[in-house]
Amino acid sequence: MLAPRPTTALLYLNGITVSFDGFRALNNLSFTIEPGEMRAIIGPNGAGKTTMMDVVTGKTRPDAGDVMFDGAYDLTRLDETEIAELGIGRKFQK
Repeated sequence: MLAPRPTTALLYLNGITVSFDGFRALNNLSFTIEPGEMRAIIGPNGAGKTTMMDVVTGKTRPDAGDVMFDGAYDLTRLDETEIAELGIGRKFQK
């Protein structure tokens, strides 16, 4: 028997905190994207947008918090390649 899904969200971030040498780039960030939903992340330089994407793609590990994909995959326990195999990736602008 499968364990129940902890969330219906396609992407679920809860309580994400990331610090770099004492600088807190993300402080208790919580964010969800439901199936079929589209979101835009905007903010000034230094707001944590890139750090959030680095956490989702596995480049950066959070100091605290949960990152779930499709209600079943704990992205904090997967490496970048495993996350990419789930279909999560980034496109950089030129």
